[in-house]
Amino acid sequence: MFKLRKQLLIGMTALSFAAVGVTAYAQADGADGRHAPTPEQQAKFAEKMAKRQAKWHDDLKITPAQETAWQTFLGKIKPVRPAGAPQQRPGKEEWAKQTAPERMDHQMEFLKRAETRLAERTAAVKEFYAVLTPVQQKVFDEHFKKMEHHRFGHRGFHHGDPEDRP
Repeated sequence: MFKLRKQLLIGMTALSFAAVGVTAYAQADGADGRHAPTPEQQAKFAEKMAKRQAKWHDDLKITPAQETAWQTFLGKIKPVRPAGAPQQRPGKEEWAKQTAPERMDHQMEFLKRAETRLAERTAAVKEFYAVLTPVQQKVFDEHFKKMEHHRFGHRGFHHGDPEDRP
């Protein structure tokens, strides 16, 4: 009896995660009350990004000989979709009309695009990292750790040993 309850609990948990994932994927910009960022918000974001990049540049102590590699790196890691561009996913109504296999196909395409973007960014990081001195590489690693913590830490996703976690 305990085994059956455990299996049912696992199954229900898996279905809950799947339902949450499908629901999150199905929501298009504006369909759930969110709106595209205003020009002021875009400008504020661009200003924050420029400040972070300037700090990173200063912390790395980029030399004039490395400046071209730095600019190339920044160009390659920019967000792919320009701000305000439409999403490449179906609207709420269209999503509701699709069958489960069609929805899975959309999710698969989304993941393929995400994998391509990640591969491009990884290549850009490796290319730039090779130009840095060992001291600069350590600084880069620290910035990258902070960036990972900022992106993943608040969601409970951690890399490395428990002692290394903040």
